[in-house]
Amino acid sequence: MKKYFFAFLMLFTFTVAANAQKKAVVGYDYELSLAQENVAATSGFKVFKVWSYGKKRELLTKDICMRNAVHGLLFKGLAAADVGTQGNFPALCPEGYDAHQEYFDGFFESGDYRQFVQMTSKGAMQAGDVVKANKQWKVGLLVQVNVNALRKRLEADGILQGARGIFSR
Repeated sequence: MKKYFFAFLMLFTFTVAANAQKKAVVGYDYELSLAQENVAATSGFKVFKVWSYGKKRELLTKDICMRNAVHGLLFKGLAAADVGTQGNFPALCPEGYDAHQEYFDGFFESGDYRQFVQMTSKGAMQAGDVVKANKQWKVGLLVQVNVNALRKRLEADGILQGARGIFSR
């Protein structure tokens, strides 16, 4: 009887742990918008606000927001409602995630994206940056991404073709 109880207890523990890991995964549910604040971007950087969405507020960390910011510049781009100083910025990888899925899985899982993004204003959130709408949370974070360094990394890794490769045909 003790053997069955122990086996049941072990099975229950593994099931709970597996479900907890599944729930902790935060998907790529976000949108990008140009910052309403007057923030000057250094040459080669893009400054914008990333809005991340999720069912649990505590899972929408600053790291998730920064991951979503890099993901957005890679695959969605940044569209300006009014063409101001930054203007529109097309996606760095227009062919999409699936074209280099293995590379990008490793890039985001290893945390390599962190070297290209940083929070502006030391990560301080402003009023209205955390909103609960219906059954979902919306968290906004003002970030800057070093687009030039990101592009160079992708070119060096063979994901993007550099200008030399385009003109040498």
